[in-house]
Amino acid sequence: MYKANTKCRICKSDKLTQFISLGSQPLANALLKKEDLKNKEKYYPLDVYVCSSCNLAQLSVVVSKEELFRNYVYFTSGMPKISTHFKQYAEYVIEKYLKKSSDLVVEIASNDGILLKFFKEKKFRILGIEPARNIAKTAQSIGIPTVCEFFSEAEARNIVKKYGKAKAVLANNVVAHIDDYHDLCKGIKQLLDQKGVFVFEAPYLIDMFDNLTFDTIYHEHLSYLAVRPLIKLFDMFDLEIFDVKVIPIHGISIRVFVGHKGEYVISNNVSKYVKKELVYGLNKKASYLKLAKRVENSKMKLLKVLNALKKKNKRIAAYGAPAKGNTLLNYYKIGKEVLEYALEDLPSKQGFYSPGMHIPIVDRAYAESHLPEYYLLLAWNYTKPILEKEKKFRKNGGKFIIPVGDTINII
Repeated sequence: MYKANTKCRICKSDKLTQFISLGSQPLANALLKKEDLKNKEKYYPLDVYVCSSCNLAQLSVVVSKEELFRNYVYFTSGMPKISTHFKQYAEYVIEKYLKKSSDLVVEIASNDGILLKFFKEKKFRILGIEPARNIAKTAQSIGIPTVCEFFSEAEARNIVKKYGKAKAVLANNVVAHIDDYHDLCKGIKQLLDQKGVFVFEAPYLIDMFDNLTFDTIYHEHLSYLAVRPLIKLFDMFDLEIFDVKVIPIHGISIRVFVGHKGEYVISNNVSKYVKKELVYGLNKKASYLKLAKRVENSKMKLLKVLNALKKKNKRIAAYGAPAKGNTLLNYYKIGKEVLEYALEDLPSKQGFYSPGMHIPIVDRAYAESHLPEYYLLLAWNYTKPILEKEKKFRKNGGKFIIPVGDTINII
């Protein structure tokens, strides 16, 4: 169900150096039913390499996309504040790049259609591409036309034949999931109108260096993206990055703007982030090895905090059951002896158990009647709205443990 990744997915170099090993882990979104707990789970290596040639950071193995994505538990609409983010995103794309209602907007991995609905409201033609059958069905039920397939060059040709070229192709939190980058670029080149724009958002590798967000490493995230390797990738297909913005979503993400070569003036932002990445040493193996050491130190610090609280008989639960949280729990081996449950507001996850550590995932009603003294904030990327939401819990003495970073903060 997986294959070894022996060559860089951008430049095809075989000069890949491991810098982080998080051991063998179950798939981060492979939630378990109670009856599944007695069965043996599938574990896969979770090791990250960096390419010495183009500096793309990437996993050493590729799990089957059919296993990862055909049935999915992540519904974008359930995420805090995401609707506002996507509304502003859509407004920006409309203002800058769309001219008339006949313009086609295509989103790769469109999930339940939360972004496309804003374009639909403005009367643009829209099309979602979503491989998760359960989620594509939800999108279709609310009037978002959705093709239930993985994006590819072949699928791009089918879309062009049926709908014409796209003025905007969007892809959010999916480019890092894709194994075949050459096929992706061929597909974009086929689908994109000559004056069209390909816009995508993805976690920015710089965030891992700044805030030690190593828990964003899991099997769905095949690559950890920065501007410099992406410039090399798109250049190979006569496409070019003409703008980059840093967005405070899912920690820190980059929003990358790509067009056919020569069609857009290249913003100073592109060279700005290239220079920043060089300052961070993203072209040097030593920088990645130093990052790995910081991850090890963070692990020891968090376990020390949790062990001290348990010795005082403090009650601790997890807040959120995100994929990133399962990476952390499995790497740190934090199980039911530490965490009583995980509070999760997404109905699609409630009633299940976390992969590997088997933490029960509960709804708010259960959590309110079994309040802990501390929440381990696994959904740290939503810290601000969560703290706002949990004013009463904090006012009554409850505290949150932020699990990532060089310092473990309790607030």
